[in-house]
Amino acid sequence: SLLPAGWSRFLLRGAGAAAARGRFLRAGLVKRQLGMVFPAAGPAELERLTRAVYDHLARTAAEVLLDDPRRLERSVEVRPGWGALDAALARGRGVIAATGHIGNFELGGRVLARRHPVLDVVKPQRNPHFDRYMDRLRRRHGIRTVPVDGSGPAVLAHLREGGVVTLLIDQDAGKNGLRTEFLGHPASSWPGAARISLRTGCPVLPMAIVREDGGRHVLHLGDPLDPADHRGTPDEVRSYTAAISAAVEKYIRARPGQWFWVHRRWKGAHEAG
Repeated sequence: SLLPAGWSRFLLRGAGAAAARGRFLRAGLVKRQLGMVFPAAGPAELERLTRAVYDHLARTAAEVLLDDPRRLERSVEVRPGWGALDAALARGRGVIAATGHIGNFELGGRVLARRHPVLDVVKPQRNPHFDRYMDRLRRRHGIRTVPVDGSGPAVLAHLREGGVVTLLIDQDAGKNGLRTEFLGHPASSWPGAARISLRTGCPVLPMAIVREDGGRHVLHLGDPLDPADHRGTPDEVRSYTAAISAAVEKYIRARPGQWFWVHRRWKGAHEAG
């Protein structure tokens, strides 16, 4: 913040390029996981995707921390529109918006909160100073937050009030998760979205925001998933969790350079139930 915004963007993108070339900040992990999910990609394509991942992270940091929020929000197109979300909320049970660490997901939450009350279930950052900073930033844009541990009462209350609860469902859940596939490989997935939806009857709406050419952003709102389609089936929570994951995965496959590949997504598969 002490530098001109243009300089900061240049330095951030330069740091991202250096990480990709020098194999630090988990760049080796990024390339290995990309190769695992896209086995047909050759060395040149994997190198290109690795560079794209770090350039995307740098651009996202610059947008969140440096850009004029109003200008940034005006750059977002909602596709195909708000109809599905508005109709789901009209049922009076609230909606769980299931998404992942793809695109500028902080921006996606801001756009959503301009239209509907949003409660964001967050995993606290290890750095408490940065965690408090991001919490203040989200609240400044109308997003309420609750830590994932012990979030149940706040989530249920928000849904009863007809609001939107946002859950990022693409992180490793370790021994607390269910074994499902994610991007074609066994993973430990958080079952919270499925369990809450089955308990309350609220739909789960998959969504993702991605950056397009020219710096535009598109917030994709998918078709709502109905808990009735899974209730009463064998292992209903697992099957519903897998369906939610699959609905979010398609956005990652469409824009692989904009997902958070620095996360060890598949490490806890052997611990999952």
